[in-house]
Formats: sequence, structure tokens, C-alpha cells
Amino acid sequence: MLGLHTLDARDNALIEWIFAGFAKGDVVAYREAMQLEAAKIRELLREGGINYDDLKSALIPTREGRQVVFVYDWLDHPSFNYAIAFADVYLPLLRDNLRTSVSQGDLLADDLPVSLMDCALVRPREETVEWRTQFAVYFSNLKSNDIDALHRELSSDPRYRGYIDVTEPGRIRDYLARCLPSMWVLNGRKVILTHGGDEPFVGKEDPVGFHFAANGYDVVSLIDFYFYGFLSYKIESDVALRAEADRYLTLAAHLGAIVDVEKVPIVVPPAKLESYLLVDPNKLRLMTAIGLREVTPRQLADIIREKLLCNYVYDFRYAEDGTPLFAVSCDFVDNNGQRARRLIALKYDMTNAAISLVTMY
Repeated sequence: MLGLHTLDARDNALIEWIFAGFAKGDVVAYREAMQLEAAKIRELLREGGINYDDLKSALIPTREGRQVVFVYDWLDHPSFNYAIAFADVYLPLLRDNLRTSVSQGDLLADDLPVSLMDCALVRPREETVEWRTQFAVYFSNLKSNDIDALHRELSSDPRYRGYIDVTEPGRIRDYLARCLPSMWVLNGRKVILTHGGDEPFVGKEDPVGFHFAANGYDVVSLIDFYFYGFLSYKIESDVALRAEADRYLTLAAHLGAIVDVEKVPIVVPPAKLESYLLVDPNKLRLMTAIGLREVTPRQLADIIREKLLCNYVYDFRYAEDGTPLFAVSCDFVDNNGQRARRLIALKYDMTNAAISLVTMY
């Protein structure tokens, strides 16, 4: 059985079509179909010289990675395409081994949280920002050094307005999830994008005309339904449209079963908690830092359900015995009052139709 880093049933119709149109709502046939697609996406990427497994840290939010959006003023821009012009500035600044997903687009006036963005913006200089004329480029899982280097070098561009760190949940990140579509996956010096809805399934096209070759990148392009269904980074949001359908369809694709997260039994084995998470020195340090030193199995099960309901799952894998494994990210407040991200690994017990804790890290 093949795993998948992530699936996107939130921002496109492919996954839902496979479930309702192709598999006719038969959840076992649906998982079998998705296994064929998991093999296909690996095959297509291999043709482009890319190992699918290498994309994990670009496609899913990591524990230490920071999610950051950079903004650039397009008003009266002299170029025919300000997105390309801004890319020509930041692409040479990215490190050679960076793995990240890039979402970008104009900031839409509808529900634009101006005051929050004004307060959160790290600016290159003191100036008023006209938020309705900003183009935004969002990167997943940057390191602090990446952010510092980009901000330092971009600050000499008069159109660069600064960046906002949206690693923590909030209204700004929810807004960005609604208006910034996934554009590229950067895998070292290769860039993966879509060339639209026409064949071939895989090629080397860049329909927009970004200057990737000039900036040292090889292009691998996919037909759009494969890119958006399997390689689209979903900006985390508690209130994204179709979030419930996304969770329902992605879990079914992996588990081969329909799971209602609100009602499914969630099991935290007492021995797992009392003999491992609260005993192993590294795990105990983790649990203490996020205020769970005294947590009970029932309380931790409630926390897991809450996180499953307000986030999406990813890192779909199978154990050697075929048990489906997956993960969800959780934000906690640590002992210093700072938000800390931890990952919860889970498994699906097919015999008892229950979700069970594997570990926290």
C-alpha cells in the first residue's frame, strides 16, 4: 500500500469526483482508485527526475517550519507582469536545497483584515501600506534564516512592503487560505507546477513565463488535476470552505472507511501515556512543555478529537501489517506563554473502527 503526504479535496473537485463519480460512493473502490493515483503521481514525478517521498517537507506543515507571506505593491508597476517581476527578485535569493510550496496572488478586498495585517507586518521601512494594491507570495516551512535573508535582501526593493509570519493560526492565515492559490512546489533546483488542463500529463511547460531557467531551476509541469489534487499545499485554516468535506474525503481515501470525526471512538491507551509519553525523558519533557504533564487518557482523547475537527490530516502511511497511519498538527501554549507546534501520530483500528494514539512528537 502506498502512502500520500497530503490530498486536497478542499480547493478542487478531483478527489470528490473520484469518490462520487468514479467509485460511485463505494469507499473500498474509492481507496483502490486512490492507490492507483498514488502510483501514477509517483510515476509522473519520476519522469521529471523527482522522488515523491522527497516532497514531504514541502507539502505538509512541519513542526519547526514557519509559514510566511511576503507582500509587494503592484500599483503602476512598469512590467507587463508584476508577479514575474517580483519572482525575478526573490528566486535568486532562495537556497539551493529549499523544499517549500509557494502560493501567490493579489490580496482581495473582500474581508481584508487591514488592521491586523498592519500590526503583524515586519516592514523594511516606515511607510503606510495600501493593502488593496498588494501582491502576496506565501512560502511553507521556511527556516528562520531563510526569512531573515529574504527580508534583508528584498528590503532594497522600493515595492517590497515586508512580511507576515502566519505560522500561528488566526484571522490573517484564514484570509490567506481563501485568496492565495497553490502555484509551485520547489524541490531544490526543480520547480513543480501545472501547465493547465491539456495533455501531456507531465512536461516542462511554464505557461505564465516565469524565468525559472535563468534562475537555475528545471521545470516539471503536470496536468492540472494531478497537481491540484496531490501536490497542492493547503494553507491551514479552521474556517476554510469545504474543510469538513476535505477531512471526510481524505480520511476515506486512506482508511477505506467512512469516519465521522465527531463520533468515532478515540483511544489513548493508558499504558501508552503512563509508561511511555509520561516516562520517556524526551517525551516527558515535550508533554511538560505544553502543559500536559498531568493529562489523563480521556482528556488527551478529547484534545485529539478537537484538533482533528479544526485541522486537516496528512502524512498518510501504512504500517507493515496494513494498519493506516496518519498525523495531525496541534498548536499548544508552552510554559513560557509561547505557541508551540507538536505533531500527533494516529492509527485507525479497522477491527474496532476507532482512532488510536501512536505517539506525539
